[in-house]
Amino acid sequence: MRAWAAHFFIKMKRTAFGKTGIMVPQAGFGVLALGRTHSDMGCEEGADLLLYGLEKGLSFFDTAQYYEEYPLMKAFIEKAEASGHGREEMVICTKSLAEGYEWMNFAIDEALKKMGLEYIDVFLMHEVRSGQLEERTEAWQALRDAKANGKVRAIGLSTHHADVAAKAAELEDCDCVFALLNIEGLGIRCGEPGGPGEGLPGYWIPDRPGTREEMEAALSKCHKAGLGVFTMKALGGGNLIAGYREALDYVFSKPYVDSVMLGMSTKQEVDALIDYIEGDLLEDYSPDVSGKVLKVNHDDCVGCGECQKACASEAIHYAENGLSEIDQDKCIDCGYCAYACPVRAIIRV
Repeated sequence: MRAWAAHFFIKMKRTAFGKTGIMVPQAGFGVLALGRTHSDMGCEEGADLLLYGLEKGLSFFDTAQYYEEYPLMKAFIEKAEASGHGREEMVICTKSLAEGYEWMNFAIDEALKKMGLEYIDVFLMHEVRSGQLEERTEAWQALRDAKANGKVRAIGLSTHHADVAAKAAELEDCDCVFALLNIEGLGIRCGEPGGPGEGLPGYWIPDRPGTREEMEAALSKCHKAGLGVFTMKALGGGNLIAGYREALDYVFSKPYVDSVMLGMSTKQEVDALIDYIEGDLLEDYSPDVSGKVLKVNHDDCVGCGECQKACASEAIHYAENGLSEIDQDKCIDCGYCAYACPVRAIIRV
C-alpha cells in the first residue's frame, strides 16, 4: 500500500456527510450487487451478508426503487435490530427515477413502507442525466417537501454526468451528490455534442464520454459548496477489479469524497475491503475473478451497438429484445466492450 494510504487508513471511521449532520463511514455497501440483475441473491442470504458488512463497520447502504431490493433491505434491517444494532447505526440511502411530484411522493412512501422505516436518511433523484434537472423539478420539490415533513433527512441526486454533478453544487436545498468516479473514468459522461451518446435514446441533450478530471472538478465544487459527496463504480462494475489496490487508492485518496460505495456479493469481498481500509491487505492480493464473466445488464443497455463494434471476437449480438448480449463461448474476456459502452451496461459478475 502507498505510504499515504497506510497513514490514512488506521481504522474504519465516520466523517461528516457535508452539512447534513449525518456521519458516514469511509466505505459503504452497494446493495445492487445482491439483486436480480447481478448475483440475484435471496432475501435471507442477502440480509446475512449485509449484516456481516454492518458488523465490519460498513454502516452506509445504498439501494433504489428500480433495483427491487426493498424486501431484502427490510429483512436485513430486522435482522440487524434483532442482533442489537440500533436503527441510528445504519445510514440508508435510496433513490427513484420519478419525474413528477406525485410519483416521487409515491416512491418515498413505498420505500418507507417496504423497508419498514419511519424515515430514510438519504433520498436521491436517481441517475440524473444531462438536461434532466429541468425535466424533474416537480420530483425535486417532492423531495424538498419530504425532508421538511421529516420523512427524509437529506436529499440529493445520483449521476454519471460530470456536468450534472457540477450543477448539483448550485441546486437549491441539495444536500449531497452520488457520482460515478473511477481511475479509468469508465462510464463517466458529459453533456456536450459528440461521441456515441449523441444518438442514444433517452438522452435529453447530446452527450459525449466524460473524463475523470471533469468529474473530479465537479465533485470538488460540490464539496466546497458544503454538499456530502459519495461515489460509485470505483471498480468500474467489476471491470477494474484486476487492479483492485490501485483502483481503490485512487478514489479513496480524494479529499472531497466522504464515502465510497462498493458493490459486494461475498464475505471474501467484504473482508478484502476491510483489510484495505485498515491497511492489512496483503501486498500481493489479487481478487479471484475466475468465476466471473462479462454480462450485459439489460436494465441499462440502450441497444446502441457500440460494444459490438469494439468486440474483435464477434462475441456480442442483438438479443430478441433488441439489446446486446454476450456469447460466452466466443468471449475472450478482453473487456474492450465495457470501455466502449456509453451507459456502463457491461458488468463483470
